[in-house]
Amino acid sequence: MAQQESSAQGKGKRVSSNMVTMDQRTGTRISGGNYPFELQCKLLEAETLPEVLGTASSMLAQVPGTVGAWIFQRDAGGHLLLVQSWKASHSTDNPPSSDQLGKLIHQRWIAAHRLGQSSAEFARPFSPTGRSDLLVVPMMIGEELVGALAVHRREGDTFPYLPEDIVTLATIAGLTAQQLQLTVLRQRVGDQTDQQETRQEIVNEVNRYVAHELHDGVVQDMAYMRLRLEMLQRVAASEPEKVTQEAEQIREQFNDAIDRLRNMVNDLRKPKQQAGGITGRLRDIAGRMAEQPISERDPEIELDISEISGVRLEPEVERAVVGIVREAMQNIRKHADASSVHVEVQRRDNMLDVEVRDDGRGVEVPEGQRQGTQGLHFGIQQMKELAEDMGGSLSIEGAGGRGTRVLASIPLAPTEKRS
Repeated sequence: MAQQESSAQGKGKRVSSNMVTMDQRTGTRISGGNYPFELQCKLLEAETLPEVLGTASSMLAQVPGTVGAWIFQRDAGGHLLLVQSWKASHSTDNPPSSDQLGKLIHQRWIAAHRLGQSSAEFARPFSPTGRSDLLVVPMMIGEELVGALAVHRREGDTFPYLPEDIVTLATIAGLTAQQLQLTVLRQRVGDQTDQQETRQEIVNEVNRYVAHELHDGVVQDMAYMRLRLEMLQRVAASEPEKVTQEAEQIREQFNDAIDRLRNMVNDLRKPKQQAGGITGRLRDIAGRMAEQPISERDPEIELDISEISGVRLEPEVERAVVGIVREAMQNIRKHADASSVHVEVQRRDNMLDVEVRDDGRGVEVPEGQRQGTQGLHFGIQQMKELAEDMGGSLSIEGAGGRGTRVLASIPLAPTEKRS
């Protein structure tokens, strides 16, 4: 431990760490005896690592005579890394290197664990040999080293830190170590929460996919087949040949429905690797529509997505765009009997404009429901919710025999989500 400073240079007066002095960073007058309490209060308010390190550095700068302060943090590999530094404007001192400091602390650890020595000695502040102007304070959590403080005192060769100053520095080191650990734990908890939310969003997306596939696929096919069976029951006695022909067609439809269910189960069990980026996913959707036609028509599909090619979007924005286009294409595939489909995604200032239009049968959307979700088809309602969840909007234009047009506007940075 550094020796007690007994006199001021050129004057026979004792200098106390409790003297009123000047904060070297802010220029305000502070009292040395308030350091630990003030530090603890400020650290409790710090929520991020930069805030913790900045607060600790500010308090180190207030210790009388300090002209340089450096904070080192131990990484997962056991190395000490410089994470925060401060020095007075008139100081030319540089911090000890991470390697130098690591070797010094390692030597002290070995010495403290020799037979007959106390491991508590390892945690004591110390000055390297020949550097009484430099004080190193290990940062400990129990017996674990989490980092170290290094402070340089003006004229430290002649006037080393007083014992009460060293106690203050040790207190700063201990409180900083604790707060660093708490901050790291909070971040880990936050990361786990984000991961849980991400997993929940994946589950929600899968649920939406299953709901869409069942409602707009198998459920509708089964309902249609039930209707055909009821019609056959009425003509079974009078038109036996028609019954045989219709029954064969219904059997084929049952087989198609079973195949779609199997494909859906396989997709859930072994999801296909998505193509890179949003453009790849949109091309996949268009490709699947061409591979799985329901009507006799083979619609021509045009994609105009060059403006977002290579653009990295926020994951939730990408999910919304892909979900809207997928649902619109499903509706076209199953209901529109269209000969051409046009998909366009354009960037307009801070918005993405999504348009999906076809030249099929068209849908009649009441004027009062074009911007709402009440009373609309299940798939249309889902599209609207995807857009509104991102703080955007979706509208549908259509007329019998003149096709349908789905228009969505989604913010690139969705800051106002629907509650």
